[in-house]
Amino acid sequence: MVSAQVKVINETGLHARPANQFVKEAVSHRGCSVSIRKGGRSFNGKSIVSVLSACVKCGDEIEIVADGEDEEQALAELVAAVESGLGE
Repeated sequence: MVSAQVKVINETGLHARPANQFVKEAVSHRGCSVSIRKGGRSFNGKSIVSVLSACVKCGDEIEIVADGEDEEQALAELVAAVESGLGE
């Protein structure tokens, strides 16, 4: 299991469109589970409903956790996606 802290920079936080981009990236890593930790709670990074329920806003710090066969690559790609604003 690997994890990293990252600051959400896009104005809408992890709202519908950027959350969908995050989930698509997470799902592409089939052999790996992905979660987001925020405020002491953990959310399934491969579920749009779960990611949206995290209520991540611009400027929030989240922890991305990856666990599985390609966890290092999954974490690096997810962190890069969040740092680049998830397409927004």
